[in-house]
Amino acid sequence: MRSTRRSFLQGMGLSAAALAAGCRCPFGQGAVPIALQLYSIHKIFWDAPERILAELKAGGYDGVEFAGYGGRAAKDIAKLLKDAGLRGAGTHVNGNVDLVGDGLKRTLDFCAEAGLESVVTPHAQRNSAAEYVRFGHDMGLAAEAAASYGIKVGIHTTYHHFKTKYDGVPAWDLMFQDASPLLQQQVDTSNTFNTGTDVVALLRKYPERHHSIHAKENVPTVDGTFGVPPTDGGACVPWADVIAYMKTERTQKWWIVEAEGKPAELGPALASRRILASWL
Repeated sequence: MRSTRRSFLQGMGLSAAALAAGCRCPFGQGAVPIALQLYSIHKIFWDAPERILAELKAGGYDGVEFAGYGGRAAKDIAKLLKDAGLRGAGTHVNGNVDLVGDGLKRTLDFCAEAGLESVVTPHAQRNSAAEYVRFGHDMGLAAEAAASYGIKVGIHTTYHHFKTKYDGVPAWDLMFQDASPLLQQQVDTSNTFNTGTDVVALLRKYPERHHSIHAKENVPTVDGTFGVPPTDGGACVPWADVIAYMKTERTQKWWIVEAEGKPAELGPALASRRILASWL
C-alpha cells in the first residue's frame, strides 16, 4: 500500500507537530554522526567539490564517504574536508586490488594522510565457496594491518552475497567464516532487505562489527526518499527495528546515507539526511 512520508512517520508515532518541535525518536541514537556516500552524487561532485561539500555541511551532514578521488592527492582530499568542516567517514575501494599485496599499504597510507576513517570493498564476487572463504580471510588480514593506522576495513553487502549460496550457506557468511574479528560488515539496508534477508538478524549475527551502516531505502523508490515504498509495491526497510538495534551497538561510528534516485541532484541526499536525522 502506498503512503506519503507524513503517514509513514505518523505510523511510527511521530506527528508533524512533534517533528517540527524537534522530537527525537525514543529508539534513536542521536550521537552517531551522518555522512553521505559521495557516489550518490558522483555525476556532479567533482565538477565543484568545494561548493558541494559546503552545501552538504550546511545541510547538516557531518562527513562523507568517498568512492574515488577525482585524481586528487591525499593531501588535497584532507584539505577539501578541512575547509568544509567535514570528516572523512571512509572510502570504497576495489578490495581485489587495493586491500591485498602492495596495494594495501598504498591504500592505508593514502587514507591516513587524507583523514579517512575506514576502507570498505563492495567488490567481493567469487566463483566458489572456497574463494569466498579465502577472500574474507584476506580482508581480515587487511583489517588487522589497518588497525595499526587506526583505520577500519570492511565488506559492503551486495545483492549476490545473499542470493548466492553453497550447500545453503550464503556467500556473506562464507566470507566471515574464517575472517579476523576486526573485519567489519557494512550493511547496506536496501541491498540486504531487498533479498528477503532479515536486516536486524544479520546485524545481530555479527555484533560490534559495524563502524558504519549504509542507510538506503528499499529499491526502486521515488527519488530514493526514505519512507517512500518502492514503486514495484515492495515494503520499506524496517527503519524502527534497524535503528532500535543499532542503539545497542557500541562500535557504530557512522550512519552513511546512500540516495541515488537522482545522482545528478543534491535534493534526494539532503532530504534523506533530514528524514534520517528526524528518526534518530
